[in-house]
Amino acid sequence: MVSRVRPPGTRWRLAIVAVGALMLSSCLGFGADVTTEQHLQAVHPIDRNHEMPYLVWFPDGYGEDRGRRYPLIIFLHATADISYDSAFVMSHGLPAVLAQGEQPENFDFVVVSPQAVDGAEWWARNVPEWVDGFVEDVLDTYLVDRNRVYLTGINTGGNASWHIAVRYPHRYAAIASVSGSGFGSTVPPTPNACRLKEVPVWGFHGEQDLIQLYPVVRAEVRGWEEVCGATVKWT
Repeated sequence: MVSRVRPPGTRWRLAIVAVGALMLSSCLGFGADVTTEQHLQAVHPIDRNHEMPYLVWFPDGYGEDRGRRYPLIIFLHATADISYDSAFVMSHGLPAVLAQGEQPENFDFVVVSPQAVDGAEWWARNVPEWVDGFVEDVLDTYLVDRNRVYLTGINTGGNASWHIAVRYPHRYAAIASVSGSGFGSTVPPTPNACRLKEVPVWGFHGEQDLIQLYPVVRAEVRGWEEVCGATVKWT
């Protein structure tokens, strides 16, 4: 579980988020300046009963050259015992880094951060299919490169990066799993798990993690490597 901790200045940034949906037409380049280096909010419709809100962040200069295509990062948030909203998504992981302006110089990625539907786990029910539809919509909507799509997540979002990439390995140039590598010790092995060896994987995990225990996670990843004849870069 991850506690709800808002980064400094979140109230001000949420004001940006609140008007973000009204500004997305400008992000598509319809004759207006593009708001960059701030989180904007939009909604991806799934079906009559479901929708997937998300945050989108554009690097400096986005949209100035309509022929340029940017690499895309998909970030999957952690699980928490609260309702998911934009403040929670921006409270940890890559969105928090971006909200505080702590990204590296020349960080030329478009970053989209969806919210889990109805609080469901990322691998539950039809959620992986919904996420893939969401990614396809993002690829059609923004100035991004289909050949440079990277999937990352933290905690259960880190586990989910494995679950989703193994379902749709053709989508991703690489995945980076933070504090949740592997498929999760409480989750049955995913069918066709060895398809993920087609995708470069970088796992990050703290040895003092008391939620997802390091020895368990490391053993699971090593087991997957042995079975599939793959190699995971590990930090």
